[in-house]
Amino acid sequence: MNDLDDLRDAMHSTPGFEPKPLDIAAVMTAGGRLRRRRRAAVGAASGLTVLALLVGGFQLVRPEGSPAPDVAAAGQPSGAAPAKTADPSATAVEENPDEPITSTPFGDVVDTGIKVGGLDRLLWMQRVDEPELPDTTFGIATGWRTTAGEFVVDIVNNEVEGSDRAPGFHALQMAMVVNDNPTPAFGYYVGDAAKITVVANGRTVRAEQAVWSEDRSIVLFWFPLNKVKPASRVGQATAYDDNGRKLPAGNATFGVG
Repeated sequence: MNDLDDLRDAMHSTPGFEPKPLDIAAVMTAGGRLRRRRRAAVGAASGLTVLALLVGGFQLVRPEGSPAPDVAAAGQPSGAAPAKTADPSATAVEENPDEPITSTPFGDVVDTGIKVGGLDRLLWMQRVDEPELPDTTFGIATGWRTTAGEFVVDIVNNEVEGSDRAPGFHALQMAMVVNDNPTPAFGYYVGDAAKITVVANGRTVRAEQAVWSEDRSIVLFWFPLNKVKPASRVGQATAYDDNGRKLPAGNATFGVG
């Protein structure tokens, strides 16, 4: 049994349990392996990113000592496809989220039309350069924009099994709470998807969609926070063509953390 297993046992043990001292370095190493299997392989632009081990999943954070950027509202809601670039002219708001990291978008940034804490929730693709994932060249991220024009990541996810351009769903992420703010369920689909749905708490919910500017065969999608919440129980996503026929599923299961 390793130190990460000890930590897990301690979290579920009786009051009399006395774990041995934790080797933090070993725990972080094991956590990194889990992250590569379950979540985003962040590219060179995010090379300084570190991990925070949380109950319920992993969260990307800024390295200690890095300054927190100023925050801005990102633009007006865009609705559905095609993707809309976030408005560069923004009004600054008084906000200073804990431990942000920045990202360089790959293609246009999509304004989801969702506001959280006075900030426009944005969605974008970013490049991935990970030797262990030779068939993955990009991932999908959600976050917000600062007054300096930097894009701050709340969650980033990418394909870890096979090609990132194989037909079907990829990098599905369940709605979560990051730094006390909810983030929507999101992902991307490769193929001519006219409609994307999921059953949440027994009700069918339709996603908002935007065509990726760099490849029009790829659709970014997200679900309204008031219908698919962090605590919602969801099934697999389903995509349909213009005639209502189901399309290839790919990896249609939502990840958490």
